[in-house]
Amino acid sequence: MSESIKTIIIDDEPDAIASVRMIINSFSNNLDIVAEAYSVEQSIEVIRKYQPQLIFLDIDLNDGTAFELLEKIEHPDFKIIFVTGSNKLAIKAFRFNALDYILKPIDPDLLIEATQKAIETIHQGNIQIQLNNLLEQQKLKQQKNIVLSTLDDIFVVEIDQIIRCESDGNYTTFYLHSKEKIMVSKNIKEYADLLSEHHFFRPHQSHLINLNFFSKYHKKDGGFIVMKDDSTVPLSRRKKEQLLTMLAKI
Repeated sequence: MSESIKTIIIDDEPDAIASVRMIINSFSNNLDIVAEAYSVEQSIEVIRKYQPQLIFLDIDLNDGTAFELLEKIEHPDFKIIFVTGSNKLAIKAFRFNALDYILKPIDPDLLIEATQKAIETIHQGNIQIQLNNLLEQQKLKQQKNIVLSTLDDIFVVEIDQIIRCESDGNYTTFYLHSKEKIMVSKNIKEYADLLSEHHFFRPHQSHLINLNFFSKYHKKDGGFIVMKDDSTVPLSRRKKEQLLTMLAKI
């Protein structure tokens, strides 16, 4: 079953919003209407809050126009179906990535047809995004180096030369096989996600280790990891079973 499409209806006429909602609900459960809005100001707020995929949008609102609204949204990545009483603005509407243009009074068949097209377009886009993510993951698996940028320098580091990483707030220090240390101003989570395909494991919230440099797990004193450079790394209780599973595959 496809995921629901987050949808917002924007119109300064409550009856028009109710009509769009009723028509949508009568034929489709693919749309999740997360919010309604009646003005430019209110619309900006709900768009930023809910990050919709589809908007049914009237052009003339009480405090401005839909075009003024869209110009205030940074990087809009949602689809639009304009629902309005004005036919004069149709050409301008399609410059704003409109999927369709429905005139009032609303013809239910035309609105349903436009909505079906929107659902198909968005789902096709989601499939493309998933494919792009998959291809990016494959690139990362083949990646040999990582770029680390500090205040003064940019380093190109071989991934298999990283022994471990340790975080201190929003800073992460890389410990290399060459004994060199490089501190960057990024959170360790970013690197945990990036390096997960390269045999790295996060045994603790503040630590990330390269299992190729794992030496032993010391059970006493609460348990901790010893790396091949003799550094020690804490192991949280909830990560112990995961570590033992990963070590069994080495």
